[in-house]
Amino acid sequence: MQTGTYILLLHLPVDAELNIPELDSPLFPAGFYAYAGGAENLPERLKAHLTPPEHPAEHIDFLRQVAAVSEVWLTMSATPHPHTWVDLLLAIPGAISIADGFGVSGCDCDSHLVYFDVRPQLDDFQIGARRLFPDEVIIIAKTDG
Repeated sequence: MQTGTYILLLHLPVDAELNIPELDSPLFPAGFYAYAGGAENLPERLKAHLTPPEHPAEHIDFLRQVAAVSEVWLTMSATPHPHTWVDLLLAIPGAISIADGFGVSGCDCDSHLVYFDVRPQLDDFQIGARRLFPDEVIIIAKTDG
C-alpha cells in the first residue's frame, strides 16, 4: 500500500447552496477550497476523488459536484497526517475554517475543509510543512478541472 496525505484544491466559481447530510451550513461562497485527507491506499483514494461522483456519499462528493478539483498536493509517508495539514492550511493568511463537521467522521477536527477567497499557493503551505515534516516531499499535481 502507498500511504500518504493529500489536499484537494477546488475552485467554486459561483456561490452554491448545498444540502449535505449532517451539516448545518448549506451556503458555500465562491472561491477556493482546500480539503485535507489521508489514506493507506493513496492512489486509489485520489482516483475516487477525481472521478465524478454518481451518488455522493461523502461530504467532499457534494462539493465536487459543483466545484472542480484544480490541483492535488500530496506526499507519501508512513502515517497520514491530515489533521496537521488542516492546521497548516489555517496558518496561511486569508484561510477560514468553513462548514463545521465537513469530512471529520472519526476524528475531533472542526473541519477538514478550508476556504480561501483567493487561490492559496503551495509555497505558503510548504513553509510550515517543511518545519514539521522535513523528510517529506510535497508533490503538486494539476488536473483538468
